[in-house]
Amino acid sequence: MHFEILVEDQSGKKLLEILVPKIIGEDHTINIHSYKGIGHIPKNLGNNSDAGKRLLLDQLPKLLRGYGKTFANYPDDYPATVILVCDLKTSA
Repeated sequence: MHFEILVEDQSGKKLLEILVPKIIGEDHTINIHSYKGIGHIPKNLGNNSDAGKRLLLDQLPKLLRGYGKTFANYPDDYPATVILVCDLKTSA
């Protein structure tokens, strides 16, 4: 199986590079991509966000469409998934 992991920062990427292979083993492939922040959930989920900002949630609709097209070309016996990792930020 192939895992595409999207994480909001470099420190999260470093952690996942160590942790994920220990969890899933050596029979799977992994790509971990870090971004400069989480951004916000787009109200209209459109393509109007500035890609230069690299805010993960702002780009999420576009990213998932791209992964969907890519994964559609994968062989049936090679499943793939996208995992989104972000901090939970609450205001008190």
